[in-house]
Amino acid sequence: MYRKIAPWLVLSVLAFAAPGCGGGSWTYQVVGLDRDRGAEGEIQVEQIEGGNRMVTARFDHLTPPARHGEGMTTFVMWFRDSRGQATKAGILEYNEDERTGRATATTPMTQFTIMVTVERSAEVVGPSDVVVVRHRADTE
Repeated sequence: MYRKIAPWLVLSVLAFAAPGCGGGSWTYQVVGLDRDRGAEGEIQVEQIEGGNRMVTARFDHLTPPARHGEGMTTFVMWFRDSRGQATKAGILEYNEDERTGRATATTPMTQFTIMVTVERSAEVVGPSDVVVVRHRADTE
């Protein structure tokens, strides 16, 4: 009898414990904007310790940065708040042969827009107008 009850007991305990271990997870399927219509990918947002959000982005079929304009070299991921203020989240690790990009970053925001822009340098302090992906995340 205990062998039949034990698995259910374990699952019940885990079900009650899980909400306190994080709090939420959201997945968004995204496609490129007019500047890179072939791009597509997935953005995962996970609530982590301290109320922050960990954002993991993976993109396929990204057009190489140089094809977006003279001197363009890098993809940068940004988080834009409700006031329109953009914060650099990180540089996409771009594989030109496979035309894929990946980035991971954290933010305390619960509602924000994730943007990927093409830039002349990784040291930029604000996003260019060359936006290839944009998606709104609402994790409240």
